[in-house]
Amino acid sequence: MQRKNSLYLIPTPIGRQKENRVLPEYTLRIIKSLKCFIVEKPQTTIRFLQWINHPVPTHEITFRVLNKKTPDHEVYSYLNLFKEQSLGLMSEAGAPGVADPGSRLVSLAHENGISIIPLVGPSSILMALMASGMNGQKFAFHGYLNIRENQRKTEIHKLEQESQRNNQTQIFMETPHRNNMLFELLLETLGPSTKLCIACNITQPDELIQTKRIEQWRSTTKPDLQKRPTLFLIYSA
Repeated sequence: MQRKNSLYLIPTPIGRQKENRVLPEYTLRIIKSLKCFIVEKPQTTIRFLQWINHPVPTHEITFRVLNKKTPDHEVYSYLNLFKEQSLGLMSEAGAPGVADPGSRLVSLAHENGISIIPLVGPSSILMALMASGMNGQKFAFHGYLNIRENQRKTEIHKLEQESQRNNQTQIFMETPHRNNMLFELLLETLGPSTKLCIACNITQPDELIQTKRIEQWRSTTKPDLQKRPTLFLIYSA
């Protein structure tokens, strides 16, 4: 059952799905018991709540926005909402607080003695790592690489060296419409024996997860990653 005056971290499906394949029944029960949500985009959350058949009409649910542009004083004001109820924190997709602005509210909740309860659901980063066959005991997520090509090449070289030096999997991402460019740059920049995993459209019907050495990628037909959410993982041992 729902705990009082707590912050529930609610995972959501990665992309649209016709049927629920990623959220356990307990997670759904908690979501349906909440009437106040902190979200990046209310419209996305409304569609999600309708998809799971939330029993409370949308107009009776409270939504507050927390994105990268939300000022600190507004985030701090959300603490007042805990006086009467528990809250749900949602990312646009996947796990909240991971590569997500919601971590600001989680930090504030800790500072103010509010219970934090993470719920089970999809995390594209962990799912990609699980399926990559790379080192799952030492890994680092770097978010987006530098947008300037020369600096990006330098950054890729550093990640490859760090992977080799520390036996560590390096994970990063790109804006979907630039995926193909990053993929080509990785093939051009990385050493032939370095492993590269692409994890594209995770949990979707056209999901594609493949790990090959760079020399193998260079000699095979390249997948089209354009405008498809993708994580890139490299490992050089």
